[in-house]
Amino acid sequence: MRKVDFLILLLCCLCWGGNFVISAWALSSAPIPPFFLAFIRSCFAILIMFPFLLRPLPNKWRRLSLVCLFVGPVHLGFLYTGLQTAPASGGSIVSHMLIPFAAILSVIFLNERIGRVRLLAILGALTGTVLMIYEPNTLKFDIGLVWIVCAYLSLAIGSVLMKGVGKVAWQQYVAWMAVLVFVFSGLTTMLFEDGQFYAYEIAKWKLLIAGGYAAVFVSIFAHGQYFGLIKKYDVSMVVPLTLIQTLFACILGVIFLGEVIYLRYYLGALLIIPCVYVIAKRTPS
Repeated sequence: MRKVDFLILLLCCLCWGGNFVISAWALSSAPIPPFFLAFIRSCFAILIMFPFLLRPLPNKWRRLSLVCLFVGPVHLGFLYTGLQTAPASGGSIVSHMLIPFAAILSVIFLNERIGRVRLLAILGALTGTVLMIYEPNTLKFDIGLVWIVCAYLSLAIGSVLMKGVGKVAWQQYVAWMAVLVFVFSGLTTMLFEDGQFYAYEIAKWKLLIAGGYAAVFVSIFAHGQYFGLIKKYDVSMVVPLTLIQTLFACILGVIFLGEVIYLRYYLGALLIIPCVYVIAKRTPS
């Protein structure tokens, strides 16, 4: 990988790690409804990507809509709900369950093979996730981290469905995903959440900072550059390097949020990160 492309990928990981921290900062310190934050994020993204909505619709529009539904409002709803109570560092670690989830779904729905080594790695990653989300002192699961696991299961479903979409420019993908987030998150927050005006009144800048950051640095910059790198290099080279986002999220979480990284997080990370690396790096045989 060229040095400039590696630096771009590092910036993407920094943006993703920072998003966990900024979202957790906004959601945990003010009574912000999670779908309302997703709605604000979509407003920023639509304003920036609006010209790409004027292009002709992709051929497989219905399939793309289904992908955007799981990658957009469903994923963000679970993620922001989880970050109301879960630490950014822990959330960033369990986010890597995207890769084993996608591997399992690809076997079920795409008839792909994973081999014994990858199967063992998937089981190891799942074990690490259970270690992280289970609180032995209270004999219950950390519900915030459970929601984040659900968020990345939803993202894995969208990733598998993406196989049938065909060639779609990343700009159109980001633009139409923002539209679906706008519609579904807008309806959800209107029907099932309350306190939006109060949240905007007391946490206006937190809402705008978290939503604007996620739209510009995550939805547009990081996702756009990542798709470009995936087209340019082998997936097996690019995906394992995204594990760096966890390092950034943990460092930023400790520095800016004063988070405590519990022993179960270390134990979970020791299982999840190496296993995810094996899953992403090893060929499916």
